[in-house]
Amino acid sequence: MSERIPVEKCWEITARNLTGALMGYVIVLSRVVGREKLSEITSKMWGEGGRNFIPVIREAFNIPVEDAAGAGKLIAVATILGMGPEMEQQIVEETANRTVIRTTKCTFHERQKEFGIVGEVDCAIPDAAWCNEGLKAVNPNLKVTITKALSRGDPYCEHVIEIVE
Repeated sequence: MSERIPVEKCWEITARNLTGALMGYVIVLSRVVGREKLSEITSKMWGEGGRNFIPVIREAFNIPVEDAAGAGKLIAVATILGMGPEMEQQIVEETANRTVIRTTKCTFHERQKEFGIVGEVDCAIPDAAWCNEGLKAVNPNLKVTITKALSRGDPYCEHVIEIVE
């Protein structure tokens, strides 16, 4: 029976299940260790994930990351592949020194809404670790700053990628 399920539907369900499971872990961890320790733990976990996943995506799609424009493309592709088709984002500024990605729909924010925990978990902290550690693995001169976050009540998440010396 599973061979009759369209690949797109499988991907959508699998991504939703994964992000739901991760949000469940975050809820439990937050209750056990508190919000401050949660941010520390999830940043380390997500940082390791980014350090391993983002170089794989760069290699698989041969995305150059000599500058912020290439890094923005890499982060955009890795985000969709890592979080699923529910993500809605666009690159709103793109230069060699600075690229800005705006996410208007995020799988983790959607799970927060479903779990009824909007505002309880700041996923921008581990998200920044995922991006920064992943980019550092492919080009140590890149840095991501999250200036807006759905989890903080902003209308979108905003990732600013810049070259640092």
